[in-house]
Amino acid sequence: MFIDANVFIRATLSGGKEGQSCTALLRRINSGEQNAVTSPLVLSEVLHIIKGLRGLEAAERAWNSIQRVNHLSILPIDQKVMTYVISYVKSGLEPQDAFHAATMKANGIDTICSYDKGFDRISGIKRKEPK
Repeated sequence: MFIDANVFIRATLSGGKEGQSCTALLRRINSGEQNAVTSPLVLSEVLHIIKGLRGLEAAERAWNSIQRVNHLSILPIDQKVMTYVISYVKSGLEPQDAFHAATMKANGIDTICSYDKGFDRISGIKRKEPK
């Protein structure tokens, strides 16, 4: 399962049900109960958004927390990924999300954990929200 930026962001910044669901998912990943991957662009997005909303110290805490999650692989953005990006942009995804979808396709991953409903209209991708 590919983990989108909004999962890390909500685990860091949100209280309530969504924040708890995201935190619980990250704990399951950390314990090895759930296999998960993400990409450098997701991590960049997390750092950028949290820094903008809460400042550098909060962004650094989030960054360090993500780095400590066991069983979370960070997939590279390579030439194979690059071959798929523009087709996802043409399908209606924003460029950042197109990179996520392309990373998934290049690595044979069909499920994304995300609150972003834009992924719902992309053939071959199943979106799940954290539970």
